[in-house]
Amino acid sequence: MKIGLALGGGVALGFYHVGLLKAFEKLEIKIDIVSGTSIGALIGGLYALTQDADEVEKKLFEILSKHQKELALLKTSFSPANVEAKTAFFEKWFDLAKEFYIWNLRIAKSSLVDLKPFLKIFRGLFEDYSFKDCKVPFYVTAVNLLKAEVIAINSGPLYRGILASSSYPGFFPPLRIENKILIDGGVLMPVPAKIIREKCDFVIGVNLEGTGYKFPLVRNAMDVMNLADRIRYKRIIEESLSGIDFLISPNLENFSWGDFTIARELVQKGESEILALGKELKTSIRANRYRWPMSLRKFFDFHLPLKHE
Repeated sequence: MKIGLALGGGVALGFYHVGLLKAFEKLEIKIDIVSGTSIGALIGGLYALTQDADEVEKKLFEILSKHQKELALLKTSFSPANVEAKTAFFEKWFDLAKEFYIWNLRIAKSSLVDLKPFLKIFRGLFEDYSFKDCKVPFYVTAVNLLKAEVIAINSGPLYRGILASSSYPGFFPPLRIENKILIDGGVLMPVPAKIIREKCDFVIGVNLEGTGYKFPLVRNAMDVMNLADRIRYKRIIEESLSGIDFLISPNLENFSWGDFTIARELVQKGESEILALGKELKTSIRANRYRWPMSLRKFFDFHLPLKHE
């Protein structure tokens, strides 16, 4: 029985994934294939490369200590004005725009920050490794702006594929690969379960963005646009969760997207919560052993079209 793990995005919230991986190892749950988007791609890539959650944790905290200045910029950009998590891309982007005075001449640029310092982070983590060096099959998602489609990447340099999957629109510039212009895969597929659905028998999906919805106070035209985009993005999240056999969707409302100072707290939270779910998760896996094998099920499942590289 092959078990797949799909890790969703969430910037600093992604450190919850690290705790989850540590718990899986303690529960002796073996992952056979991994997919990720955005921060889920970064952490998923490290795990697919090493199959060692402690090593993933060590590398990430080394990066945090070395690049505090660059990561502080993320905190300024993504921290919400209130406790409620902001899940809509447009809403987060607009708050970001205000911080950086987007309405001046910088609007002519393809991104608000210089990619070079962050490229150094990705290169430092993944060096010259490629997807073929991973110990388990690994896929990341990105969105091709030229064709408005989700693509699955599982070849070439690891850092490049993961950087494409993490290119948050407006903040990082789009990444050009061959005839594609790529941005963050979370724009259309926040949890990349569908790209591995046919490749395994049981899919565990991790959604860090929540699916709850609160009707906010609408005071002006910008609030109306924000509300419309939040409704749209909520539907995208829900659609990306279809095909998941066991969904993990923690309550992270009290944590900020861009605050990496709470990384250790998120790791601890992830580990303790998944250990508490261990019995339920193992029961679900055992129950699914008696379903049709994936070689038969795939003929009866319906999936969004995806382009593979």
